[in-house]
Amino acid sequence: MCEALPLSLRRLSKGLLTTCFLFALNPSMTLAQSESGWSNQGLLYILGPSLNGTAGAGDLEAEVDLGISDVFDSIDKGFLGMYRGEGERWGVLLDTVYMDLKMDAEGSRGMLSGELELEQTMAIASVTWRLNDSVQFMGGALYNDISTDIAITGPQTTRLASIGEDWVDPIVGVLFETPVGSRWEFSGSAQVGGFGVGSDLVLVLSGAMHYRFNQWASLSVGYRYLDFDYDDGDGNERFKFDMKEHGPLIGIRFDF
Repeated sequence: MCEALPLSLRRLSKGLLTTCFLFALNPSMTLAQSESGWSNQGLLYILGPSLNGTAGAGDLEAEVDLGISDVFDSIDKGFLGMYRGEGERWGVLLDTVYMDLKMDAEGSRGMLSGELELEQTMAIASVTWRLNDSVQFMGGALYNDISTDIAITGPQTTRLASIGEDWVDPIVGVLFETPVGSRWEFSGSAQVGGFGVGSDLVLVLSGAMHYRFNQWASLSVGYRYLDFDYDDGDGNERFKFDMKEHGPLIGIRFDF
């Protein structure tokens, strides 16, 4: 039976990459095509996420409950970016997130203390197909590379567990976009994946409003929700990542 440690997370000087972890600019903005018929977008963004769930290594588990302020207080390094290219109907989308998270914790009544370090690299690569001016379908793969280090200290002993895992999930979804006036636009996307191939379930939802400054730059403000349910292996090789990552996002999009 796994030992679960409820963690009351404190602010840290190091650690989360940050998700500003985790969350991405909504991919579904209309692209202005170049003379060649192919258009490009580059996106840079930050995310203010909350993290809720369970991370496990071997027979040790840590309950994670991080608010937005905890995440930003724990930022060490990170990268969040997206590329989108589109022709007349077909396109490609690449969404990448890197996170490095470290948390100090205390158990109930102060009898146990612990530390959880979580490093995650996620990339979603999709092919898109435009149904009409507002709707696109997409399908592809989500790659996750996660390493977890857990230390639990009691009155007489300290237990350590460290494990890493990487896997690929199939993922499908739909993008929706519509103009709201001359400069504003709303976009939303929903993706689901896993299906037992890697994760039992992966869910990615996002929505954003976009304001265009000029032909090449726009400001995007929105919200993103990610849900991972992955559990694999036995004994010391067991790895669990059952995590919800959600929060507001803000970023700049460049069209070229």
